[in-house]
Amino acid sequence: MKILLVDDDEMTHQLVTAVIRILGDLEVEQSYRADDALARARRSPPDLIISDINMPDMDGLALCKQLRGEPGLERVPILLLTARGETHDRYEGFLHGADDYLVKPFDVMEIQLRIKALLRRSPRAHEEARRGGSAAITAGRFHLDRARLTASVAGTEVRFTATEFAILEQMAVNLDSLVTAEALLTGALGYPRGVGNPQTIHSHMRNIRSKFRQAQVDPTFLTSSHQGYMLASREDQA
Repeated sequence: MKILLVDDDEMTHQLVTAVIRILGDLEVEQSYRADDALARARRSPPDLIISDINMPDMDGLALCKQLRGEPGLERVPILLLTARGETHDRYEGFLHGADDYLVKPFDVMEIQLRIKALLRRSPRAHEEARRGGSAAITAGRFHLDRARLTASVAGTEVRFTATEFAILEQMAVNLDSLVTAEALLTGALGYPRGVGNPQTIHSHMRNIRSKFRQAQVDPTFLTSSHQGYMLASREDQA
């Protein structure tokens, strides 16, 4: 599997590349500019993109947005690795299409675990898993298509990123049951317990609701409380 690493700092390249190579048989392609990374990804789609935000000309947020609009690249997982660690920075990253967000300086074991979890949601891994199981899941009034990463409600189809779809699928499996953010981190995103930030789930939920609204679907069936989230099968439960 191939990881495209995008950062304008040489020391970051050396450190992250060394960390990735510890994981095993992974190819690392290096890029120092976001526009160059986009061109490389178009020529040869990677299985994961790790990108800084602050870069000359095109920043990492613009790169995320471009990738999410590119046929063949829209499903590639993106990890933003950056020194910008405020809550609004994280939300902006997820809003632009990032799958995960990690702040520098990072813990070596944590970035390794996150990389492994993201690779399990790569298009290649997704296709292999799909061959071994059903391509769709129906839960109450919701139909989820694993092949197309879409959710249909009352005949309206909405497309999601691989991470957003994984969250929705986990909630569909637990239809009408409360699911905590921590359970979604482990069950949907595949992180070991204690790894990952619940804010990741909260930000993805905001994006999921926003995509339903953009499709003229009222997302009241996706309820939330301080205890967690629930996908309600009937309107009287929402």
